[in-house]
Amino acid sequence: MEDKEVEQVSLKKTKYAEYIRDFTAIGNPFLLLLVTLATLSSHPQFKTYFPILLAGFFLNEIVCSAIKYFWHKPRPNGQKFKNGFEKIDAGSFPSIHSSRISFVYLSLSYIQYMAGNLLIVPVFLIVIVVVGYSRVFLKKHFLVDVLAGYFFGSLLFFTITFLLK
Repeated sequence: MEDKEVEQVSLKKTKYAEYIRDFTAIGNPFLLLLVTLATLSSHPQFKTYFPILLAGFFLNEIVCSAIKYFWHKPRPNGQKFKNGFEKIDAGSFPSIHSSRISFVYLSLSYIQYMAGNLLIVPVFLIVIVVVGYSRVFLKKHFLVDVLAGYFFGSLLFFTITFLLK
């Protein structure tokens, strides 16, 4: 390969990595809360659904953070830590991004489905998968960490949905 071709391939990989990094931000807690507010703000049962989703969101954070703290598994990139908060952030198992996104987006998908808004459901489901992929691609998690995050988020979703029926 010529230098120019190598440079173009490298540039494409860099751009792709930037897109993936930007996409993983969808799992950020503040952005997820904004998406939840935007999705539910005009829903007639907003005052019922939002507090339940918020409580589930915080429960997810507490449980997954406790697992990361007490059963520390290093990230693929070898992120170091000096204190308890950094230990949680440096932990790989489970992926809180994946848990968060699966709980929130499955909940929003279900609410939208029940309201008859079927077009948004596949979009939410695709976002769940792509955020999980981004965590592995960026070497923040191993695949098993993402799958465990999906499991915890889905379990929380199904538990809350079952309890509310």
